[in-house]
Amino acid sequence: MDEVKIWAIEGSGAVELESAERTETEKTLEDTLVSNPGLLMPGLTLVGRQTPTQGGPLDLLGVDEDGKLVVFELKRGTLSRDAVAQVIDYTSALTAMGLEGLSSHIATRSGQHGIQKIDDLEEWFSNQFPEQDWNSLLPPRMVLVGLGADDTTSRMVKFLANTEVDISLLTFQGFTLNGQTLLAKQVEVGATVSVGDGVTGNTRRQGATEKRRVFAERAEGQGVSELVSSVREMIRMCLHYRGESASVRAKSRLNFKLRPGAYAFIDLDPESKGIKLGFHPFAVDSVLAEVNDLDPDEIPFDKEPSLNAPHTEAVDYEILFPLNSIEEWESRKDKLSTLTDKVYAAYQANNDAS
Repeated sequence: MDEVKIWAIEGSGAVELESAERTETEKTLEDTLVSNPGLLMPGLTLVGRQTPTQGGPLDLLGVDEDGKLVVFELKRGTLSRDAVAQVIDYTSALTAMGLEGLSSHIATRSGQHGIQKIDDLEEWFSNQFPEQDWNSLLPPRMVLVGLGADDTTSRMVKFLANTEVDISLLTFQGFTLNGQTLLAKQVEVGATVSVGDGVTGNTRRQGATEKRRVFAERAEGQGVSELVSSVREMIRMCLHYRGESASVRAKSRLNFKLRPGAYAFIDLDPESKGIKLGFHPFAVDSVLAEVNDLDPDEIPFDKEPSLNAPHTEAVDYEILFPLNSIEEWESRKDKLSTLTDKVYAAYQANNDAS
């Protein structure tokens, strides 16, 4: 890492700040970051500290403002190539646990070392991110943090980031001013992500707002903005709307949340230049009798394997209703509204029973 210099401006003069004693910075860095997780990234919530994994104790574990798990490998000194291997090891171990294993891991190990207690990760996630599917927690992001990094580490992390591995490198340096210790942060390497059609850059992952913007632009470009708006309003009314978020899948799906695992969604369909109103497996299961009674000649629909959403014992597919024009929507609106109403009624009855 190149040496960072900071000056305090006093009138027309400038006073160069002295570097803080490195050992003092090393001692306080982790405690400072735990007390102030925003120093690592805006909107971060820490959910674990020094938690054991198969690869060893994991320094810090957090969830970012977009609902993504983040694994932090923290070195009090200069980061070396070993740190890259360690963060990948920890991340692979957490990913292999799956969501249920991760939930158990956090439930038994949170509440220590200045970290809040989280007994039910799925419930906590649903409350914190009502617009997100908790499947979005995995796979985790990886962040290396230290008081500098050697050239080999910087090169390795930059290579991984440029091949679309979600890994970043943050370095801190301490300074003193009037008896106070100041921290300077440098983002040396950020994960390379898509920021538009054919454009990439070293920047933070697109958040829900940005995804919705891309979705809206694509809907407008496809000429279906009015159709999307009409179907969206019906879903909001029937499902007693709680939240929505454009999914990662090509920025072309708008999900509507009832609970983890039960959704309606709108897909853009560039092939037909229309859209599809769909329901995930939990929603289909809740109205399975009605789905089985549907007449495809009266109201066309498709069943497709659901690759990402949770399944039930009876249902492992999504059901999708193609809509290629406002006229088609108007002719099918009543039946689709009735079905969506029944999804919510089944959801509500299940909540009341539990």
